Amino acid sequence: MVNQKLYIINLSNFYDIFSELKEHINFDLLKFDNKEIFFDKYKSKSISIENSILIVPENEYDLFAKNINEDQIIKFKPPINIFTFMESLNIRFIQKRYQVQSNVNIKEFFLDINSRVLKKNKLSLKLTERETEMLLFLNNSKKPVNVDTLEKEIWQHSSDLETHTVETHIYRLRKKIKDEFDNDDLIKSNKDGYTI
Repeated sequence: MVNQKLYIINLSNFYDIFSELKEHINFDLLKFDNKEIFFDKYKSKSISIENSILIVPENEYDLFAKNINEDQIIKFKPPINIFTFMESLNIRFIQKRYQVQSNVNIKEFFLDINSRVLKKNKLSLKLTERETEMLLFLNNSKKPVNVDTLEKEIWQHSSDLETHTVETHIYRLRKKIKDEFDNDDLIKSNKDGYTI
């Protein structure tokens, strides 16, 4: 898991307060004295803001919001209660950690396990629980998975299922993916079984 980071930009006094509380925080604390230095490093990719939150002065918020996802930015507007602020900051970090853990990369797609939604660019597709489980199982498998294995692992049955239940589910899932994303290459099949 990537360490969570708090970037404090153009707020030296506020950074000093936070650095005094260092033993009470469980994220990395980074300071930039001005937005230009931050944006230079961000655009050159010498810093990563993945899994990060930025605290910026109120009058610079709009500039940051044009370049960075708004859910990663906190507008600093004094006066604040530092304890209330810390509590809300910790909640934001927990929410970010939860979001990161619930998203799985499957080739060029993202699968949100919690909401059971497959996403690519601006498109999204709602999946059933079984479809989600099949995609995760196939994605985690290093070799092709045969129908018997899918029956045992996804349906927890041995041979009680009708012969074509697994094939039918995979056919429907492939069709949904093709219809929504115009992609019929995500789930592949060969003589040994199914792969991603």
